[in-house]
Amino acid sequence: MHGTMSVEVLEQQYEEMLREAELNCMKKKALRAGRKRLGTSRWASTVAWGLARTLGTLRKFFKAPKNAG
Repeated sequence: MHGTMSVEVLEQQYEEMLREAELNCMKKKALRAGRKRLGTSRWASTVAWGLARTLGTLRKFFKAPKNAG
């Protein structure tokens, strides 16, 4: 009796697996959609980082030495 399972239990496990697979599929779709929306902001973030880096380098270049004087 330990090796056999009732049909109802097998059907219930099958339905749970189907629900879990469907949930995983929905999560994947949501993640993909989120990545597509973030594409523009990622690009803007990269540009902003590059500008800040360049401005920092220019500031260092044009900054007067502290002990000049």
